[in-house]
Amino acid sequence: MKAYRLAAITVSLSWIWFSCQTYEITLDNPIDVIADSIAGVFPPALTMHPLTQTVANGDSVTIGSYIVEHDTTLAGVHTHVTYDAELLQLDTILPGVLFTNDGTNTPLFTYTAVFGEFDIFVWYLGAEGALSYVTETGHIAEIYFTALNTGETMVEYDTTQCELVTPLDESISIRGVRNATVTIQ
Repeated sequence: MKAYRLAAITVSLSWIWFSCQTYEITLDNPIDVIADSIAGVFPPALTMHPLTQTVANGDSVTIGSYIVEHDTTLAGVHTHVTYDAELLQLDTILPGVLFTNDGTNTPLFTYTAVFGEFDIFVWYLGAEGALSYVTETGHIAEIYFTALNTGETMVEYDTTQCELVTPLDESISIRGVRNATVTIQ
């Protein structure tokens, strides 16, 4: 009887030990301050999501543009983004929810695009006697491309031309960026 119990315990413990599996999870939440700091990106930061993606020729590619933890009120954003225009063709850019989700104020949203780069401008014009702003972390824009040729390209912010501004038109320093990589097979 003692040998039977020892065998039962050994089998049970072996089953428990070998049935457990450890998974390595890669998280790329664009507004996760902890993940960004581990990657050496400190707020306020501009990030993209997803950080990496693999698509086939002719497929649609969607990348979100985000702002992470600006430490003051934010009334406007200008981002300048570059990419390899031989691999990706820009289709359209739509506003994100950061500036448009309050339902009270409507921001001015526009973009300009030339071969391999584009600028996104989002800002509140401010009503007479009132300042419009956001204080949250969030989604600036959704960017849609079409994959043209096989290869790999970075879709990246050019921080020398990006700007965050307060309602009083004061510039906010951008301390970090996380860019996106698109692989086309």
